[in-house]
Amino acid sequence: MADAGCETANGTCNAVATPNQQPGSAAWQDLLDCPVCHDAFTDPKLLPCLHTFCRDCLENSLKQSAIGPGQAFLCPICKNQCTVPRRGVDALKTNIFFVTLQEFTDRKLCTEDQTCDGCDKGAKVARKCTECNDWLCVKCCTLHARVKLTKDHHLFTPAELLSGDCDELLKESFEPLMCSNHGEPLRLYCAQQSCQAPICTVCKTTLGHDGHVAVELDEQAALEAHAVAALTPNLEDGISAVKTRIANVLRDEKMTNHVRKRVHRAINERLEEVVETVVRQVGEYAESLHHEVEVIAKKHQKTLSTQLNDSKHQLQAMLVADRLTRALLDFGRSEEMVAMAHDVRERLHAFQSVPDTQVDGWRQPRLNPASELQREDIALLFGTLTFAGEVTRSVLVHAFSARLDDDTRTPAICDVAVSDDNDVVVVDRDNRTVKVFDSRGNLRRVAGKHELRAPNRIALLRRTGNLLVKDEKSLKVLGPDGAVVARFAEKLQQPVGVAQTPDGDVLVTDWVSGAVHVFDELGAALRHFPCACEAAGYVAAGAGVVAVTDWKQDQVKMFARDGGFRYQYGRTGSGPGQLDHPYGVCVDRYGHVIVADTWNNRVHLVSEDGKFIRFLVTKDDGLQWPQGVALDRKGNLVVVEQHGQVKIYKYIA
Repeated sequence: MADAGCETANGTCNAVATPNQQPGSAAWQDLLDCPVCHDAFTDPKLLPCLHTFCRDCLENSLKQSAIGPGQAFLCPICKNQCTVPRRGVDALKTNIFFVTLQEFTDRKLCTEDQTCDGCDKGAKVARKCTECNDWLCVKCCTLHARVKLTKDHHLFTPAELLSGDCDELLKESFEPLMCSNHGEPLRLYCAQQSCQAPICTVCKTTLGHDGHVAVELDEQAALEAHAVAALTPNLEDGISAVKTRIANVLRDEKMTNHVRKRVHRAINERLEEVVETVVRQVGEYAESLHHEVEVIAKKHQKTLSTQLNDSKHQLQAMLVADRLTRALLDFGRSEEMVAMAHDVRERLHAFQSVPDTQVDGWRQPRLNPASELQREDIALLFGTLTFAGEVTRSVLVHAFSARLDDDTRTPAICDVAVSDDNDVVVVDRDNRTVKVFDSRGNLRRVAGKHELRAPNRIALLRRTGNLLVKDEKSLKVLGPDGAVVARFAEKLQQPVGVAQTPDGDVLVTDWVSGAVHVFDELGAALRHFPCACEAAGYVAAGAGVVAVTDWKQDQVKMFARDGGFRYQYGRTGSGPGQLDHPYGVCVDRYGHVIVADTWNNRVHLVSEDGKFIRFLVTKDDGLQWPQGVALDRKGNLVVVEQHGQVKIYKYIA
């Protein structure tokens, strides 16, 4: 739209609008260009889906597709099925609303070469008379205001016309639609079921409408406007739902690529483990799995692509219907309202049910590594693909007790960590020690004797080899000999969970600040971010995610490494995806979050986007009060139970 100008010294106005700068309501401006030729409509034809095209554009499109009268075709925009009338494109309804709207905008348009319509002197225009629809120069404006016949007319500058302040006067200046039979204005509406059309007063007295119930056109227009407006809220909900579905499709499309790459990576990692013994057979088998993953992923992507296109077309149809409906209601002229209402209602009725936002699920491939390497069976040797939702049991590889002969109390094992040497390190709160075992359960050493009061969290510091222990309301660093060598992050008032990221940063959750604090391994503060927990407990970090358990809210909060919130998992309960006092947490090499659901006596496997995959271990497997979870160097799951049992499982991610 051109900038509103101001009058010059001689009374002329320098505000002009180019043909591409359509004045008027912003909601109308892009309604008046044909989506095919992108020019202003010429003889606009309306389809049942409420898309409008130039008559010639539509006819040429149908000819190119060899579609003739009586045949079905798809709307070029929304792909809604339509039918060419038996009498051809000319028999399609003309969009008289667009015709009027185009004239309405044209009447506001002042081009640079516009000259006075009131004289033959080629004078520059100053104002326009809305009643006469003439552009006038300064002198003609003066005469116009003096002549008795026109002195009450309204004169506006181009800038005033563009502002929209005089739109109602412009609408009033339009001549009413005339009866094609009698040349009289269409002032009435025949409500007879067989008619339902605007009529003139002469029509009312003819045999065709004699005895029919007729109402004022304005009265009927008000009823139609009310009926149309009543249908728009569900349309808005539908638009929102389709947008959500499109977002879900795009998200799943992205996740599909991610899963495909992740599974390929898992296949290659598994291939490296067995390459020394069966290079040729495993290589061939791996390629077959690659192919299977590709077929599955591409098939799902094709489905997602179809859903995305369908949803976009549906959204386009809804948006057009919404914009046209709003424009029709905003415009508010009775003739167009009555003429368009039936078609608009028919279309809006089709959108009253809110579309489903769910995206079709798919059988997500996962690598199912074999528990034992057996030469005679390549599939068992290498592993097979499993899919999201399939139940596969974890295998107990080994179990041992963390109770020692010189323990003075029953163990209260609260947390576990695994060293680079595959040693299992557990923290025993009630015996006030940290116990280090090898992977078979043989005791290597006991740390923290006589120096810890109530230890309940532990992390291994990879750079120094020291142990970071949360003891009551402080953090202590234990050296190789088990003695306290330093305090850590002493400014924190009530630290709780501790963990180390793959990059070496140390994470500490703090109840008082309700945040995750990030330090380097020597204890220098780097940054912190809020974790939105009522009781921030255990914390874990993987390559791309930080997970924090909250036993009060029965949730796991997942964050990006920079602290940006990503997903939330869990709610109170005992079903899938539900938690009761979640405690320990860890992140595997695939980005899955593994959670100890302590009071439900089970361990959850959660996807990297916060969705329940399955239970890894439950009370049916003999699990009781799981506290901490960790992963050993082989990718096995290590679970510690409160009363001292350490259990190691091979699980399928």
